[in-house]
Amino acid sequence: MWWGLLRTVALAATLLSGTDRPLGVAAQAGSVLHELRNVDRIDEIGAPGSTASAPAQHNSGATAASTPRSAPPAPGQTTTVSGRTGDVILLRGLMDVFSYGMDALGTRLQEKGFRTQVLNHSSWPKVAEELIRRYKSTRSPEPVFLIGHSLGADAVILMSERLAQQQVPVALVVTFDPVHPREAPPNVRRLINFYQSNNGWGVAVRPRPGSKSILVNNDLKDRTDISHTTIDKADFLHSRVIDEMIKLSKPIRRRIAG
Repeated sequence: MWWGLLRTVALAATLLSGTDRPLGVAAQAGSVLHELRNVDRIDEIGAPGSTASAPAQHNSGATAASTPRSAPPAPGQTTTVSGRTGDVILLRGLMDVFSYGMDALGTRLQEKGFRTQVLNHSSWPKVAEELIRRYKSTRSPEPVFLIGHSLGADAVILMSERLAQQQVPVALVVTFDPVHPREAPPNVRRLINFYQSNNGWGVAVRPRPGSKSILVNNDLKDRTDISHTTIDKADFLHSRVIDEMIKLSKPIRRRIAG
């Protein structure tokens, strides 16, 4: 447990200092303790490691980035808008101020027709319950897409595990530099992990024995132009995520009642 706590405090201090090098953290710890209370199971599963690619929703400090793509209909009227299937959740990392690449990606996804929500990582339990409710209340559930950076990356894996307990499938999970090593949940069809094994924070996601999930660990250790605090903002990674999501979704016309 203490390894996870110290690692999270060190991450906070590094981000607050504006560098990518771990610093002394005692002076910084008090300002981030409220965030630590929201980190779920941060002590899980040992020390960081590397694995090869293998099969295998502003709310408690967060701001929803979901915006309408057309003017709302007049009262009593109904209109249709172009879109794509999918429940898309993007989770920022620590203190809700460092992971604005998630907002940029959310905007690009909206332009492609997806409905998105961008939230703080601590929102994941409530979001999971809402996704479970939706899945069980419809005969034609839409695919679930979960994307996160740093502690937000850890949180989308935890959310997937919660969904797995209720037999809710997840079409795609994308993690940007998760900071605590975890296994790919078995209900995830495809998990793509963009990380840097040499930046002091990013870790690989491990395949779960017997799982049929497709796991892709993409170690960007040779990209000196990106770091833990900028990997979530990389346009070329956003483009890849969008391509993956389009493959797993369908174009639709949504009806909006006035």
